Amino acid sequence: MTPNELASRQRKALSLNVAVVDGGYSVPSSDGGEYILSYDDNGRLVCKCVDFIIHKADNQWKCKHVLAVMLFLERSGIKNPPTMKTVYKRSRYDAIDLN
Repeated sequence: MTPNELASRQRKALSLNVAVVDGGYSVPSSDGGEYILSYDDNGRLVCKCVDFIIHKADNQWKCKHVLAVMLFLERSGIKNPPTMKTVYKRSRYDAIDLN
């Protein structure tokens, strides 16, 4: 990934909203849908967008969705992001006040 490619994707990533969801992070796609990003067994954040899939063999390549999650984690001050096995999963009981 060249510095120009990285800069272009970083600019695009700045405008993307990221949400923590079951199994990873939700990032909007340009067609109005969403991508759910998660970590693979090697701890690499992966996306299912065409840009990421095309460059999947390059471990240094980051699509705008991956960059958006990285920026989200940095801004949130999360030093140890959850792995696929430790992502917090909401339960239907989370909203119940037992007091």
